[in-house]
Amino acid sequence: MRRILTFWNLLGLLTFLLGALVFWQTRGGQTPGALPLPPGEEASPDRLALTLYRPDPPRGFLRESLLLDLEPGETRESRALAAWAEALGAPVPRGLYRVGGRLVVDLPKDFVQGLDATQEAFRLYSLAYTLLATFPQGEEVRFLVEGEPRVGLAHLDLREPVRRP
Repeated sequence: MRRILTFWNLLGLLTFLLGALVFWQTRGGQTPGALPLPPGEEASPDRLALTLYRPDPPRGFLRESLLLDLEPGETRESRALAAWAEALGAPVPRGLYRVGGRLVVDLPKDFVQGLDATQEAFRLYSLAYTLLATFPQGEEVRFLVEGEPRVGLAHLDLREPVRRP
């Protein structure tokens, strides 16, 4: 019968325990497998990192990133809406509100005036995708028209929220 407690087994066990001790001492309370994230632009209180989704029919959307400076007293929400409207040449939505994980956008009644169903869909989804990408804590976007919940605008059903693609 072979002996278990040989010199080489004890030396291996001692080496293993020493290595485990060094490993636990050098970890220093870090989360295992977590890498430090680079400092983002979003951390700056006077800047907004906007991810803009421009309609590109019939292919879909073109994504571009913009870094916008906030004016004194300007909120991130109002700046995001104004920059989106300026980039698309669309009417500026009346407001953006955060309710838990939901973003609620208040649209003016003439928001889609003169647009066909395809253009209306591209405009609404462009706004929703832009807001969901810019404000990652939002899980879905709901639309109001003149502060009231409506079944729809000209062509689209607004009863269901828009979620991340």
